[in-house]
Amino acid sequence: MSQLLLVTIFLPLAGALAMACLAPLGRNAVRWTALVVAIATLALAGTVVNNFPADGASAFASSEIAWVGPGAGLGVDSAGDDSAGAGKWLPDVRFSVGLDGLGVWLFGLSALLLLTSVLVSWDAIQDRPALFYGMLLLLESGCLGVFAARDLLLFYIFFEFTLIPLFFLIGIWGSEDRRYAAIKFFLFTLAGSVLTFLGLLAIVIWDAQHSGNGLRFSIEGLTQGLAAHPLPESWQIWIFLALFAGFAIKVPLFPLHTWLPLAHVQAPTAGSVFLAGVLLKIGTYGFLRFNIPWLPAATAAFMPWMLLLSVVGIVYGALIALAQRDMKRLIAYSSVSHLGFCMLGLFAINRLGIQGGTLQMINHGLSTGGLFAIVGMLYERYHTREISQLGGLARRLPWLSLFMLIFTFSSIGLPGLNGFPGEFMILIGMFQRGFVETAGVWQSACRRSPSSPCPASCSALGTCCGSFAACSLARSRNPTATAMAVSTVVIMERMRQTMEREPVMGRKRDIRLAETMIMVMATGKRRWARVRPICDGVNSRRSRRWWYSSFGLGCSLSISCGACNRP
Repeated sequence: MSQLLLVTIFLPLAGALAMACLAPLGRNAVRWTALVVAIATLALAGTVVNNFPADGASAFASSEIAWVGPGAGLGVDSAGDDSAGAGKWLPDVRFSVGLDGLGVWLFGLSALLLLTSVLVSWDAIQDRPALFYGMLLLLESGCLGVFAARDLLLFYIFFEFTLIPLFFLIGIWGSEDRRYAAIKFFLFTLAGSVLTFLGLLAIVIWDAQHSGNGLRFSIEGLTQGLAAHPLPESWQIWIFLALFAGFAIKVPLFPLHTWLPLAHVQAPTAGSVFLAGVLLKIGTYGFLRFNIPWLPAATAAFMPWMLLLSVVGIVYGALIALAQRDMKRLIAYSSVSHLGFCMLGLFAINRLGIQGGTLQMINHGLSTGGLFAIVGMLYERYHTREISQLGGLARRLPWLSLFMLIFTFSSIGLPGLNGFPGEFMILIGMFQRGFVETAGVWQSACRRSPSSPCPASCSALGTCCGSFAACSLARSRNPTATAMAVSTVVIMERMRQTMEREPVMGRKRDIRLAETMIMVMATGKRRWARVRPICDGVNSRRSRRWWYSSFGLGCSLSISCGACNRP
């Protein structure tokens, strides 16, 4: 299987090189060759994934070739002794690849979306098709290498290599503002990647000083070395911030998400499919591969901040998506919200949360990649992405509308589809973390760590957001709406204080069956009675958006504050 894994990684690279030779033969030869390479890559990746052992305890289909270091014969003489002691500090760099339970499904997802990207570009790409498909295959090879790399330097090479093909895909075959979008994407990700490399290099130097094994870059060896000689907490804080800079931009995590909507809107359909389905997962993969296992003290200290940013990203991305008129931009902002769910599960730091976050990474790639592909198909037919101009699709395109409906239901997490189990596990894991199995380190991180957010400041920020919403409504000269907004903020704050204080009464039964039925009927009655939000009376559309955004942000901050401050 090790040879099969190597062939799978380098087959798209060979196909990209073949594109240069096939360019004079015309567009049909190029795209058919790309299709054959995509099918072969998917078949090989499917074989590797299908043979992955159920336990997944160690690296599967691993292979290792020494580049620099003792294994390559550099810095060591014929007798095996160090050359003037230089072998101790000679980097041990290896081409080491293999799959474990974390990377195997992302590896398969990358191969699947390559085939989707080739097919969705079949008729859309008319200009320089050989260069387009070559860049697409290069991007695929880089993504496969990221999820299979077992050497830290090799991971970073593949990590940076993915930037170059996507930069050209956006900058050459994108829409009107493609050059600005490509430059912004490249500068954002490159700036964060430089800091990430410095953080990873600091980990390697610490391991070399305390393990006596030299400058090794093996991910498994560094994991064992850091378990035996953990970094001091001050080092962990700074290294966590350095890794955060690169991975959070890649996710992207609020407020470092500003490059994503523009890149999605301007990118060709294949670029959007790959960006949403695979490239965003590299950021969450980096957090789960490096930050959480290697920097446990920093993870505990920054956990409240990470959960807060995740919740704000969930609410913010959803509210901004509601205001969009461009279908592609709507899906882009929904990705910000969905990746916030993934981060929420990962930083719950329990079994259900991490499993749910990992599963949601796969499911989001399937559903959102499918949605971007369908939007590209619609754009080819009608040359518009405006939602107002795409009414009545079910009568004109019934089958395409059916699949779009299925992917939409999957994206919103409808029970029975793939988006539901991941989000459900994330929420259960987060509830367990906040209300059931609150660990001592979690309590200390929330209450005593100077780097954790103060619950009082979170409450004040939530109240200020609600007050700002009330002020925006007051400017609309609607006294009823203003009074209801202010009352809502006050009631929310009083409820938070009531639920957080020490219990006075004994434990009672939470909710009965009849009470549950009443709540369900009351919830349904609101829709039946057509009760509208209070901001419907506001004339200004901007005021309505500010109300939704401010009120939602205030709710999220108050709720997250209550979860973090629970004794």
